[in-house]
Amino acid sequence: MLAATERLEVRLPAEEKALLARAAELKGVKVSQFVLSPALRRARKIIAQAEAAPITTDAQGYQQILDALAHPPQPNEALLASMRKYAEKKIQWR
Repeated sequence: MLAATERLEVRLPAEEKALLARAAELKGVKVSQFVLSPALRRARKIIAQAEAAPITTDAQGYQQILDALAHPPQPNEALLASMRKYAEKKIQWR
């Protein structure tokens, strides 16, 4: 674990600070830990999405993608079985 050497200050209304403090207390963690954990998770996700390599293809690949979208294959037995299970459980999948 890295040693904390930097400080981040946030100004907020007293009511919001109290709300965060109460929630942190209920979770059994410090307020800074309660606030920082989801913020870091979100930051990592945003950075990963921004840095993801774009998908590229040539003209032939592009045409194959368009053809596959225009003429999708028939569902196989595994897909049909999954669709039946969803229907039996009354889960909306479309």
